Amino acid sequence: MNNDSYFSNYDFGSWDNSNVKSYRKVPLCLVVDTSGSMLNKDGTQRSKIEELNTNIHQLINYIRNDSKASRICDLSIISFGGGVNVVSGYDNVENIEFKGLRASGATPMGEAVRKAIELLQIRRNYYRKNDIEHYKPIMLLMSDGAPTDDYDSAAGQMSTMVRNKELKIFPVGVGVSFDKEVLKAFSPLIDPKIIRDTSGFAMLFRLLSSSTSNPNDDSLEKWFNDEF
Repeated sequence: MNNDSYFSNYDFGSWDNSNVKSYRKVPLCLVVDTSGSMLNKDGTQRSKIEELNTNIHQLINYIRNDSKASRICDLSIISFGGGVNVVSGYDNVENIEFKGLRASGATPMGEAVRKAIELLQIRRNYYRKNDIEHYKPIMLLMSDGAPTDDYDSAAGQMSTMVRNKELKIFPVGVGVSFDKEVLKAFSPLIDPKIIRDTSGFAMLFRLLSSSTSNPNDDSLEKWFNDEF
């Protein structure tokens, strides 16, 4: 299948290549669980879906208000709950209208990851065609439960990309019901981080925000490895 045929299906923003080429981009993709169980609290002050929405809003606001992050970060958001929804293909945050996510249905994690890989390949083709350099892509994979679809091939493809240094993935388990071994199948180098309260959500997205303005900052990886 020719990936170039997909370009007409996604809005990548209004680029002026004379300006874009002067910045090295950092692609960031949030692949987040919005299944029905995200309506529960599991130790957080609000439901997990409310915590997620609040922190995604704050992440977008941070990127918009940071002069460097707003220039270099390309953000994509994919949700999986009942079905898979591309909330945003890779784009500058100025062009993203995030209206919040709703929780319902099952957990098609495998399909969501396959879509995330597909969009990343499309974005990389876009960079190559326009002579745009980019940092290693960052992907956040968040779930509070076990997948309800076939995820083995997606996990294998993701793991290969990580080992080949094509991608950096940060797996997050929310609450008490997620399957740690499943998340590890997608992430051969970094163990899943457990979030069970509001402060965990806040810390995750604060460190993720730092990565959008300074891709060489390893604070997020250190936090995952419990180094601080």
